[in-house]
This record gives sequence, C-alpha cells and structure tokens, in this order.
Amino acid sequence: MLSTDILLSIAIVGIYTLVHVYLRTNYNDKKKILILFAEGFIIATIITGILYYLIKHISS
Repeated sequence: MLSTDILLSIAIVGIYTLVHVYLRTNYNDKKKILILFAEGFIIATIITGILYYLIKHISS
C-alpha cells in the first residue's frame, strides 16, 4: 500500500467518522459521542478497506 493510499484512507475514515458523530448526536453526552466515534471509525475502516481491495483487484 502506497503512502498516499494510506493518507487518503485515513482522511476518508476521519471525515466519515466526524459526519457520523455530527449527524447522530447533539454533543451533550460525552459517552454517546465516544461510542458513536468508535462505531463510525469501525464502519468507515471496513468500507474503506473493502473499496481499496475491490479497486486493487479490478485494476490488476
């Protein structure tokens, strides 16, 4: 995996996680924010990984 691919994946995961937390909470409960952050991070990482390997498989 190239360094630019890694940086792009981190950016995608970060943006998705922030949007996920923003849309699902009103920023009053810190415990809920942490749970949503973890949930969004895991979902975004899985989606990014699947897309990366799908694109890698198609392009080879």
